[in-house]
Amino acid sequence: MGPANFFKDWTLTRLNLLRGLLVLIMFAAIAQFASFALIQGHVVAYYGAQPEDVSFVWLIAYVGISMALPVQFKVASAFNVRTYLLTSFLLSLLLNLGSICTHNLWLFAALRFCTGITTCLIVGRTLMLLFTTLPEAKRILVGTSLFFSLILIGGPLVSWGASWVVERMDWTAFYYILIGLQVLAIGLILLVFKWDTPSTTAPSADWIGALLFAVAAVAFTFAMIYGPRYYWLEDGAVKIAATVTLVFILLFILRQSVVPFPLIDLSAFKYGKFILGLVLLLFFYGVKDSLNLIYGYAILVKGWSAQDVVRSTSFNVVGVIVATLFSVLLILRNKRNLLPLIIAGFVLLFVYNFYFSSLISNDLSAFNLSIPIFMHGLASGLLFVPLCTFCLAALPPQNMLTGIVICTYARFISSLNSIAGFFTLQLFFNQKHKDVFVADLNLFNQRFVERKGFFDSFLLAKGYSLTDASSLSNMLVAKSLAIQSQLATTRSIFLLFSVMIGLMVAFLLIYLLWSKIHWLLTQPFFSGKK
Repeated sequence: MGPANFFKDWTLTRLNLLRGLLVLIMFAAIAQFASFALIQGHVVAYYGAQPEDVSFVWLIAYVGISMALPVQFKVASAFNVRTYLLTSFLLSLLLNLGSICTHNLWLFAALRFCTGITTCLIVGRTLMLLFTTLPEAKRILVGTSLFFSLILIGGPLVSWGASWVVERMDWTAFYYILIGLQVLAIGLILLVFKWDTPSTTAPSADWIGALLFAVAAVAFTFAMIYGPRYYWLEDGAVKIAATVTLVFILLFILRQSVVPFPLIDLSAFKYGKFILGLVLLLFFYGVKDSLNLIYGYAILVKGWSAQDVVRSTSFNVVGVIVATLFSVLLILRNKRNLLPLIIAGFVLLFVYNFYFSSLISNDLSAFNLSIPIFMHGLASGLLFVPLCTFCLAALPPQNMLTGIVICTYARFISSLNSIAGFFTLQLFFNQKHKDVFVADLNLFNQRFVERKGFFDSFLLAKGYSLTDASSLSNMLVAKSLAIQSQLATTRSIFLLFSVMIGLMVAFLLIYLLWSKIHWLLTQPFFSGKK
């Protein structure tokens, strides 16, 4: 169906404005999900929760999105568009009110799960409507570019304004901003959509399959977040969660292979290029989150506030926007630019990791940090759209929605792997470097003796007794040791990622060369065909 079926007449002569309004509606929905990263520290203090509890609450919304997306694609066309979006926003608004009022962490987690569902209902349907406003040839590329770019920069955009609020008010006040954004979106829906939009008879959705996936995803989230902190299968709860994940995933896959209207079409996995694109996407998501280590360094070593971190994300957002526009223009010119763009993006990601591993020290300025943050944005912008397009272009049109769903699953899995992987890597390298440093803390180490003597003399000059000065100097040495161990750990992780990305670049160059040779051999001149 064309845009005339859904939108008011005045919008049809202003398609660019209409697309901007649809993106703003999607932003209002994504903000409910993306903004949680900013307030999670306040949630820890408010509920007295452990950091892993808050990570679980954060990622449980991903479960809601991943579960609802394929169902939404099946049933959304059976509803009046305006009523569908208004109802979804009203439910989302009620969930925000509930989040303000609740004082129980697990009830808050349930509300976050439902927030993920309402976010998906709004964004998924609005994205399909955005496609109708674009030319057929550019529909998938431009539409997904807008969508995935919005996902990348949605969090920072919300954080710019919200950081001011959470620094000066109770964090629950932040939800009033989100409610205001929802009210604005409701007004836009009333402004642009017709009352009598057409609906169709939607095929049956696999509700049992969605339930199986939700149980498996919740258990998998629990296992991946709590596993590294409780020694994996040595903990009874983690072992149960892992077993439930395995059983329900197998049941979900089995059901998708036999039901007439599956949530995902498993035949998508018979396309080799799609699997390759999915592996590249998972790899990119895994190494992309190293940016959080830079922000962690800025907070731990430099003492940055939340507002300082938010301001620094401006460099990242600019890099994402510039590189995304560049990559979209090149792909529109020629789709054969996909693989070179992906290689260029990974090369830039390699440079970013290697550069920061050689740069890191305890006295970096804000300017020093802005360079790798900007480089990370450029690399992400060069990779995100080309990788998603590479995945979707490998599938026939009837499997396109399955491709979008599986890419969403990939983002969910990589987020969990990022949390578990970075925690394990930091634990391993931190202990390794700390053992090395502790071994050097003895009277035969001249630097240690000089540093300890400096602290003792400084504290004695400030009027402390000999006993207190010795005790405090030991504390300062321990703090210095912890910082140096963390710096060495961060450097080790960035070096490890540099090696991994370097190997990936080498593989992609070989694959590109093989593709070129294969293409040449299929040409009439080489194949002997006329």
